[in-house]
Amino acid sequence: MESLAFFAVFIISLTVIGGPLAVALTYLPPRLLPAAVLKIFAVLISLIAIFIGAMLIINVNSIGARVTGLFGAGCGLFAIYRVIRKISKNK
Repeated sequence: MESLAFFAVFIISLTVIGGPLAVALTYLPPRLLPAAVLKIFAVLISLIAIFIGAMLIINVNSIGARVTGLFGAGCGLFAIYRVIRKISKNK
């Protein structure tokens, strides 16, 4: 039962931490890492947050899980929006 609790915490933390982390990666200056690497990491982390957030919204019946899923998915969508906006400004 302890391993199930660890697995649940891992899944929820991917959404709660992944969404804001992806948004934070979009605000980092490109002098720390190349801009392409930051954009790829931001998109990958935000896709994970969106996917797991959608699974929490659809499959779990509690309001707390739905709010957590909405938060992670919303942050992930915002991060992808910022990456796309940065790409279109560079062209």
